[in-house]
Amino acid sequence: MPTSESLASARHDQRWEQLLQQMHDDESIVEQSVENLRATVPGYDNVPTRSLEESVRRNIALSIRTIKEGTEPHPAGMGEADALAEERHAQGVPIGSVLAGFRVSLSFIFHRLLDIAPEENIPADQVLRSSTLLWALGDAFSSRAVEVYQQREVSRAVADSTRRSEWIRNVVTTGLAPAERTRGATLYDVPTADPVRALVADAPPGTEGDREHRLHAWAEAAGTRILTAVQGSSLVGIMAGPAVPDRHPKSLAVGVGEATMVDELPRSFESASLALQAGQTLGMSGVLTLERLSWRLGIHSSPEVTQLLHQLHLAPLENTGEFGEHVIEAVDAYLTHRMSIPLAARSIPVHVNTLRYRLQRFREITGADLGDLNTLIELSWVLAAHPRRRARRRLAS
Repeated sequence: MPTSESLASARHDQRWEQLLQQMHDDESIVEQSVENLRATVPGYDNVPTRSLEESVRRNIALSIRTIKEGTEPHPAGMGEADALAEERHAQGVPIGSVLAGFRVSLSFIFHRLLDIAPEENIPADQVLRSSTLLWALGDAFSSRAVEVYQQREVSRAVADSTRRSEWIRNVVTTGLAPAERTRGATLYDVPTADPVRALVADAPPGTEGDREHRLHAWAEAAGTRILTAVQGSSLVGIMAGPAVPDRHPKSLAVGVGEATMVDELPRSFESASLALQAGQTLGMSGVLTLERLSWRLGIHSSPEVTQLLHQLHLAPLENTGEFGEHVIEAVDAYLTHRMSIPLAARSIPVHVNTLRYRLQRFREITGADLGDLNTLIELSWVLAAHPRRRARRRLAS
């Protein structure tokens, strides 16, 4: 036969269940919670009312479940937090507003519990335990919501970076439809009314990050702005503004194309690629443009001419050993310093009479006339392609 204590406990449990069910069914809690959210928490302007109502109902159900279970919830098992955080993130609500909104909703639920409890003769200690559980719920919910937001922000940043890189690659190398080109230019602040230039640099696997960082550091120091993306084993990009910086990146070769409007960037990319390839053939570094390379482009595109000139001017020196290299060095210095014997001698350095002797021996061995314009052009060509000169140029850069 039930005792008076067990009957009292059963009645108490019944009243408690009735109270929780009353809270679950009370639509005024939903309406007033939404009203409070709209009035006190910024960031919810674009969130539909139905979405807010559904989240308040989930909050009520979660609060009742937590009270019934009687144990503090763990963030990892907070599926409601996942759902709310993902929904609000997609709606553009800041995480601070999400946390504040949940606290407002939870606080309203708790105060409604305080209002109803005396009517149902619920003991104060049970209400206190429930309040402790609800605040623990708030902490767990907040922790999980923050974690979800962080994950989504990382995913969004990665996706944005991927889209940005894809747009840069496409607009530079192949072109894009006008609408997509304009949309990307607006997003990434690329001029559409002023000329821009394509750029390209080598980036072997494993070096992409370092080279991209060095390129952007150079651009900032040179007073220009670039956007870059990895494409295969290269970095491709856009240089905003028509002017090519006078400052060169250290130990890097960067092909820069002709100035064009953004819709013609593939044409600029072709000239940038040619400049880079030709410059690398010659062992040059820094900013490489077709204008800077000038006639040297022929060395890259016409190896047959280089071979012919080598046979004519350098092959006769091949059997003279180290002396032949000294002679070539003298001729190179003579041409580099505008045919000034004192300046050329100082650059090597040797005595001026030594330089004169080596130039004389060059004339005797090869039959070349250093006073003939055609000979000077031919020598400039073949010496620009000479392996020793390319090695010195690399060391100098």
